[in-house]
Amino acid sequence: MVAKSDYGTKMDSVILEALKPQVEEIKNKIASGGSLSHEDIITLTIYTQGNHINHIDMRMDSMDARMNALDEKFNVLSLNFEKLRADIYGKMSEFQASFTKMTAIMSSVCAAAIAIATVITSILK
Repeated sequence: MVAKSDYGTKMDSVILEALKPQVEEIKNKIASGGSLSHEDIITLTIYTQGNHINHIDMRMDSMDARMNALDEKFNVLSLNFEKLRADIYGKMSEFQASFTKMTAIMSSVCAAAIAIATVITSILK
């Protein structure tokens, strides 16, 4: 079973929240046609990468949940297969026992038929 994510990548929301006012200022600067400083570019890069990392973490959590569900389905399937296998082996054992009994009965019937044929042959001579 896959554990809930602890990938160590979640960007602290405090950091992203602290960057929001600066990001809004930068957006306004861009909207008004202003140029970006080196610091603006770094701030936007950190903010967008933080959001990107958090979204990846959310997707990883989703994948973990799906993997856990698949693990559970596989375990159920495996148990069902083992039960089916046990049932088949049980049926095969029953069939083998019945076949052995039938073989013994057929041997007895053949022996009786031979004995009857021998008696009839000796009577007819």
